[in-house]
Amino acid sequence: MPSVRRSPRSSQSAPTTPLRAVSPEELETWSDGDSDATLSEPQPADLDEPWAYTFRAGDNVWVRTVGGNWHSGRVTGHTTRKGQTREKEGLFYPVVFNDKIRKYFAPLNGEIKPDTLHVRHLLKDAGWL
Repeated sequence: MPSVRRSPRSSQSAPTTPLRAVSPEELETWSDGDSDATLSEPQPADLDEPWAYTFRAGDNVWVRTVGGNWHSGRVTGHTTRKGQTREKEGLFYPVVFNDKIRKYFAPLNGEIKPDTLHVRHLLKDAGWL
């Protein structure tokens, strides 16, 4: 556990409008940014930064819960949804973490990151690993 806990931003609370299902066709053409983000795109310098990253079912990820804690998880094959993020409409991915909890997380809210070496360094620097 980190020595200093960050409190979650108030804008990261649950969206005020319900999430809507995304069709497979819509998901194929969706982009949260100017282009589909991949590992070749600029990576966030901070854990709280939004990252227009596209996830797939089965991807290992790190998610920040409402309490501000980071947990490892996996994107499930359940329906990806769309809804309002901090700045604009974006995708919300279903993630299972702590072996049984399933919730939706949005990259544009900075609350889900791919499980990469870079993200692990950010987590380590913040005291989560």
